[in-house]
Amino acid sequence: MNRIPIDISKSKKAGKLITRQWFLEKLFEYLLPLMPVGMFPFVAIMEFNSNLNNDEPIGLSLAFLIFTLIIGGFMIYSIFNVYKLKRIKGVSRGKNSNLIKKIAKKNEWNISANNQQISIINFSWQDSGTDWGKQMTILYDEKDILVNCISFGLFSSPSPFHWFANKRKINKLKTEFESGIKNVLQQRV
Repeated sequence: MNRIPIDISKSKKAGKLITRQWFLEKLFEYLLPLMPVGMFPFVAIMEFNSNLNNDEPIGLSLAFLIFTLIIGGFMIYSIFNVYKLKRIKGVSRGKNSNLIKKIAKKNEWNISANNQQISIINFSWQDSGTDWGKQMTILYDEKDILVNCISFGLFSSPSPFHWFANKRKINKLKTEFESGIKNVLQQRV
């Protein structure tokens, strides 16, 4: 099941998944995760300011402020890079597609869509752990593949809070794909 309608040609040009969604959907997709990310630094700033104005020790509130700003920075980066595509060098569309099928079969991943332009692999929430499912999108661009992995929250909304787990899935695919490409090239010789 394809949870996000994707504009393939625009996505290839932009280097990130371009989705066909209503403006309000895209707005909420960014605003809802930004609200809790912005709330904690706001509280930390208010506490720090209160300690400064009341001549209280600022060490703990300063440490909390720095911590929330660092975590907030990581989360903002994750929110704005949730749709980024990673380019992986391949051989040809047909061989790349066959290799993706072999990797998915080996890892028992569910391919929900597969053609010469796109492959979509869905992971259930049981396989992915703390989210409500993942979707790996693979676009075939001439000899290369473009890969993105998105975690979903409740009600199938994209969740930026699983960036590291998504990155691991992409790296696993990349490692196995590059290994498969080496085998294909060795068979040619």
